[in-house]
Amino acid sequence: MNKKSFLKISFTFIFFFINKMLFATTIEKEIFFSAYLKGINLAKAEGQIKINPNILELYFTAQTVGVFSLISEWQQTLSISAILVNNKLKSQQYKSDDSRGNKKGHMYLSFKNEIPKIVSAQPDPRENKEREKIDKNLLRNTIDPISGILNIGLNGNCNHKEIIFDGKRRYIINASFMEEVTIKKNHFFSENFNSIKCVFSIKKLEGYTEKEKKRYPGNGYIWYKKVGKNLFFPSKIAIDTRWGEFLCLIKEKELKNESNSL
Repeated sequence: MNKKSFLKISFTFIFFFINKMLFATTIEKEIFFSAYLKGINLAKAEGQIKINPNILELYFTAQTVGVFSLISEWQQTLSISAILVNNKLKSQQYKSDDSRGNKKGHMYLSFKNEIPKIVSAQPDPRENKEREKIDKNLLRNTIDPISGILNIGLNGNCNHKEIIFDGKRRYIINASFMEEVTIKKNHFFSENFNSIKCVFSIKKLEGYTEKEKKRYPGNGYIWYKKVGKNLFFPSKIAIDTRWGEFLCLIKEKELKNESNSL
């Protein structure tokens, strides 16, 4: 797996845990990410999350920074929409556009039917002879990566699993609660705060190339901060990779508030 692929996957694991009660109100927040590899600032991202009754929309734009921007001039814009059905998020749309220098790619998925559809993809994974084929019936009722992580966090206990389809691969994310911990004030967070630490693992199912099976990360840890009644945001993600520890810090801010929340 090259650094471009790793960046895509890493930010795929940048998410928000939201309880069903939130969908009774309208919420709009800005979100900020700062990612590190072996302690060196790797990338940053900014975006927004909007919640209306039974509808969730999220988008963010990420890019490499510092020395990594000289090695890989990478950018990605990702957006999703989902609805709440039977107390769980159901994907509606997933869009990802990325570029590295002059090279550009995208993946647009529709989940409006039981079996998701690739609306457009460049490169198209269906034309890759090295990639495992996926029986369409196995994709029934799968969801996109971001909505899947959101669902795992419902009720703030992390004890969930979700079956994911990202346009190329089908896999299962399993998560479980570990402990409550305090995250300390640092250069990114303005104060100490309580969090829930959870462990997650990925079971690779279909659609992978042989290289992806060997190289893609399979587990990690995530910490969630309670920011309101029944509302949880991830605040920290740690994943062991072949290049060292990947660390992502996350904070949010009210759109009408000039100062960041943490």
